[in-house]
Amino acid sequence: MIGIAIGEKGILSRVLCAKFGGFLTFGSIEDGGVSAPGQPTIKELLDLYNFRHIGVDTKVHGVIGNPTSHSKSPHLYNAAFKSLGFDGVYLPFSVDNVSDFLNTYSTLDFVGYRYDDILQDSSTL
Repeated sequence: MIGIAIGEKGILSRVLCAKFGGFLTFGSIEDGGVSAPGQPTIKELLDLYNFRHIGVDTKVHGVIGNPTSHSKSPHLYNAAFKSLGFDGVYLPFSVDNVSDFLNTYSTLDFVGYRYDDILQDSSTL
């Protein structure tokens, strides 16, 4: 079985599959040619998220909020991580409830977040 989530929240399962024992993921060949909502392009997987270098020891960082699709943080941080040879990846996390997210992803694998409250509904905090 191969489990892959779709939509904006699905990027986690697509980019981090190798970190957690998955042997494949899906990416579209070109932008706009997706077979499921939220599917990254192969170029994004390889160049933006440095997919070929993600492994068991990779540390996960990210921007959390709702929405996060506008954030340029993954572009900035992943380029910095790559240039420094740092074994980390920076993802956008679409989060409806920050407290629930932090309780779920409080492990040694998920180590740092930046909260983006642009358009965030404060009633979910």
